[in-house]
Amino acid sequence: MTPPSDASCIIHLVRHGQTVLNREVRFRGRRDVPLNDVGRREAIAAGRTLSMTGVTAVYASPLSRALEVGTAIAAASDVEDVQAMELLTNLDYGRWEGLTAEESAAVDPAAWELYRNDPEAAHCPGGESLTAAADRVVRAMQQIAAEHPGGTVAAVSHGVMLRLAVLRVAGQVTPDWQFRIPTGGSLMFAVRGSTIRLVSTAPTESRDAALATQRT
Repeated sequence: MTPPSDASCIIHLVRHGQTVLNREVRFRGRRDVPLNDVGRREAIAAGRTLSMTGVTAVYASPLSRALEVGTAIAAASDVEDVQAMELLTNLDYGRWEGLTAEESAAVDPAAWELYRNDPEAAHCPGGESLTAAADRVVRAMQQIAAEHPGGTVAAVSHGVMLRLAVLRVAGQVTPDWQFRIPTGGSLMFAVRGSTIRLVSTAPTESRDAALATQRT
């Protein structure tokens, strides 16, 4: 792992903690689903971990499950407040919101095939394209870096947004692009101007493989 330039802004892009819909493996989308008890423990753990990195600012998706994690991180790092940022909000899954993967495939098999295998060409039925969501999270990191040059920032978002950030910055790191990122987990990026670099080791376990292991 190459240390980032001193002029880079270090951004810890954090996945929110667990919710009941995470447990059921359903797309949360823009629904304001709160953290469950496990998710609240994960929020505290994320705050404890990131308090050792020198975080001086915290941003979060405006959805409550992300804001709650952001609040825990801010409290652990003595940051006064959490700045809600629309660019960090979740992918709009449209008609897939609240559904499982199997149910989503039944709604629109062609769109689901693109989502699984060609994310840059995929569009959620009645919702957002994955390209638009990837552009959003990249803009979020660039705007945060412009506000905090040389600083260290936590930005709480959603699992698919972390995966799209990696896809856009580092390319596809698993065959199905949907690598496993645990709830409450984070990835580190170095941002300088328009240049973004993934500092964390790229994940290699696919989301489907992880789910298959959990189901056995």
